[in-house]
Amino acid sequence: MKKQYRILETEPLWQGFLKLKRYRLEHECFAGGWCPELVRERVEGNHAVSVLLYDPGRDRVVLIEQFRIGALGHQEPPWLLETVGGYCEEGEALEAVAIRETREETGCEVQALHFIGTFFTTPGWCGERITLYCGIVDSGGAEGIHGLDEEGEDIRVVVMSADEAIGELFHRANSTSIVVGLQWLAANRDRLQEVGADSR
Repeated sequence: MKKQYRILETEPLWQGFLKLKRYRLEHECFAGGWCPELVRERVEGNHAVSVLLYDPGRDRVVLIEQFRIGALGHQEPPWLLETVGGYCEEGEALEAVAIRETREETGCEVQALHFIGTFFTTPGWCGERITLYCGIVDSGGAEGIHGLDEEGEDIRVVVMSADEAIGELFHRANSTSIVVGLQWLAANRDRLQEVGADSR
């Protein structure tokens, strides 16, 4: 069954760091006919890229830590462990974003990218999608404070064993990309180490 919807009206509500738009729409019901008209506000999220950085030779993960407003009042302190990430510029390839953001936020160079998947973060109110990769890196020199001053970034590089990182799931590692990425790593770690061994 092909389901249909109709957008009746859109209204921009805010154009700041976030862009908020109100929609009036209607859609077909599973039981048949059309459901009552809905009014919903949506944050107009861009397409983002996120990268879980893994060093298969040392079996270490390179993560970042930064302050997140969304964690304020829900987790103390509101600094989260995360994967590298950033938004796509107009016409920019997803792989190019992954390489650029890895360099900007950690100083690491991506040796290979493994596609994990593309998903919505919070589709009930936000249009943001994330394409997630596992990036193979050399963690030997990964350290320091990174980020762009003009974007207000204060990012600390955190290197830990894969076991330690996976152990942080739903604790310090408790946002969408890192949860998906670490679970994917747990399932694919042996294969990545074999590929790494073959390339040495």
